[in-house]
Amino acid sequence: MVYIILDVETRAHPDAPDWFDPVEPDKRLVDPVKIEASIAERTAEREANFSLHPDTNCLVALGYHIVGQESPQCLLIRDEFEEREMLRQFWEGYGLLDRRQEVRLVTFNGLAFDIPVLLARSMYLDVDAPDINCDRYRSPHAPYDVLWRLSRNGTVKAHKLSFYAKRFGFTMLDRVHGSDIARLFAEEDFNAIEAHCLSDIGLTHAIANRLKLLKVA
Repeated sequence: MVYIILDVETRAHPDAPDWFDPVEPDKRLVDPVKIEASIAERTAEREANFSLHPDTNCLVALGYHIVGQESPQCLLIRDEFEEREMLRQFWEGYGLLDRRQEVRLVTFNGLAFDIPVLLARSMYLDVDAPDINCDRYRSPHAPYDVLWRLSRNGTVKAHKLSFYAKRFGFTMLDRVHGSDIARLFAEEDFNAIEAHCLSDIGLTHAIANRLKLLKVA
């Protein structure tokens, strides 16, 4: 068995607003100024979630660690050309491993976010990708989604990765949050993005070990 610790960082796709019809204002309003304000507010609410949805985001960083084989890697992505190449590189490596032995993606909320994002971005950028099952009850990767395990298969309220890291007593040096990624990208602070991605990989790995999910010979 080969384990790949996986983490992705995303931002809203710059073209995403163009893919939607204009929002409708509150129909109870008649004042033109209030109607305009309502449209602006609803548009902002919709766009605030673009970075979180596979159909409206794009990759900023693709981080992974093949356990026991190499140091953690973080592929930084500045545009769609780099994104396409990084996805090809990742899936080619995944395919080579998968042909030799079973591969399991170890993630934090990866069934709901990281894996669907990689598959969606590959689809939109015309990059060949494996048909990975993301069904939380049937996917071979489900037992290795540590958030799924920590929430008792979704039966109790889940928390952020930083919460579980602190709860287990792991050292937290990273002060970046996922909501900071778009700003850091705009500021071209790729060092901070890389450090955050690698920190998430390390914490996911540490929690997976604490849960005794990884059986490495």
